[in-house]
Amino acid sequence: MGLWSFWLILGVGFLAAELLTMSTTCLYVGTGALAAMVCALLGGEWIATTVTFVAFTALLYATTYRWRNRLVKALHKGAEHTATGMDALIGRTGTVIKSTDCLRMRIDGDVWQVTSAKHGAPLTPGEEVRVVGYDSIILKVEAV
Repeated sequence: MGLWSFWLILGVGFLAAELLTMSTTCLYVGTGALAAMVCALLGGEWIATTVTFVAFTALLYATTYRWRNRLVKALHKGAEHTATGMDALIGRTGTVIKSTDCLRMRIDGDVWQVTSAKHGAPLTPGEEVRVVGYDSIILKVEAV
């Protein structure tokens, strides 16, 4: 197995990883590895191919850094981003219930402590509210 095949395997591996991550970092490294493969095919040894790999990767990164954000947005175009965790609760509605020490709200079987998102707007048990944000594990709600 020649030196060029090492760089080919490395380059193809990183380009395949780029297809899974779509972050452009693996694209830079994979392209640099393919440039090192070309150097190896032209007779370069370990040092020459390694320098080619590092230089080409750095040059590609430096020249495309300004357009990276646009490229990432283009790669992610059409992808659905589903809210998870606490962000998934924003927009949900429910009824305020009274607990022994504070006001709470039930969402999908879980009971969350709530506070009014607007200062001076008191909440009352039985009131229909919508989650508009959170602070730690306390939901900020407003009347529907």
